[in-house]
Amino acid sequence: MRVEDDIFMLQVRLFRLAQIRWSLSAEDCDELFKQYEVNDYISTCYEEFHIQGDDANLDDIERYIETRKNNK
Repeated sequence: MRVEDDIFMLQVRLFRLAQIRWSLSAEDCDELFKQYEVNDYISTCYEEFHIQGDDANLDDIERYIETRKNNK
């Protein structure tokens, strides 16, 4: 599998898991991911994210979003 494909699959999986964890509709989760550029962050962190578990990755994404909120 190409790295780009693997990154895409990781983004999709983390999006779906974030939806469930945060009890968001697909539209609301998409807006949050766009607002805070979460997919870009996942791409940047790919090397780390693809070897960690999903729960650890979601924890990291939550910290990332919270940091971005506090810096605005």
